[in-house]
Amino acid sequence: MRSALKIIVVGVICLLGCNVLAGPFATQVVSYANLGDSPYDSPDVALGQPALTLYDSWGNETVGISMVYGAWTEDAAVSLKDGGHLAVKFDQPITNNPLNPYGLDFTVFGNSFFTGKSGWVDGSTDMAAYQINSSGAVFGQGTGMTVSVSQDGQTWHTFESPLAGIYWPTQAFSRWDIAAGAWDQTSVSDFTKPMNPNLMGEQFGNLTVAEALGLYEGSGGGRSFDIGALGLDWIQYVRVEGKGNVDAFAAVSPVPEPATIVILLIGGAGMLVSRRRK
Repeated sequence: MRSALKIIVVGVICLLGCNVLAGPFATQVVSYANLGDSPYDSPDVALGQPALTLYDSWGNETVGISMVYGAWTEDAAVSLKDGGHLAVKFDQPITNNPLNPYGLDFTVFGNSFFTGKSGWVDGSTDMAAYQINSSGAVFGQGTGMTVSVSQDGQTWHTFESPLAGIYWPTQAFSRWDIAAGAWDQTSVSDFTKPMNPNLMGEQFGNLTVAEALGLYEGSGGGRSFDIGALGLDWIQYVRVEGKGNVDAFAAVSPVPEPATIVILLIGGAGMLVSRRRK
């Protein structure tokens, strides 16, 4: 019985891919050049998951990272100057998995943000009332960073588009607690879920931040890429180049089709029944 249960668990893990076990975020910096001025020049800041909150020394408060409040402190993002680059490695290969949402395989997180209609954001801003600008325009450094990928860290394949670091702003939490007037920090967004690639900035125009959460659909934001577009089945290295800011890199988590899960569970149940009869 235990063996059959193990087979079911292993089967589900195989469906989801190796990133379930290895962790979805970049773990090693392999090269960099021409980073920002101190203190925004620490490449290791881009490892691990995107920042959730930051301490604002000006306001003497901790503020949640959101689509209208970017990760601007030195412990939340690393800067690249013109001509700069940052390359990272994942523990395990990122695969071109057909079960990945929208066919996208990994995401780069910057520190851009939607500008609002009523001034700057701080820890007391009511996200149920604060509106995004009418055009859905985003503020970010530069015009976006070029993204390349590699299987061995030597031979690189470059995406002609899109660029990373502008759309989409990072959204650390997926729920605004209206009663408390604060982010529900138990509802961390899914950084392994890509944004809908059909979204347009204009769709966010004039929405409150709380309303705009519906368009994020639980995603943590960022710009996602399909390695299949480059004719690759897997990669293990990602590199960004050009002026911009980087918070993190993440592999996309696949979503098994319900029918596939049902078949696997039925097969496992059959094995259990067979063993009991014996």
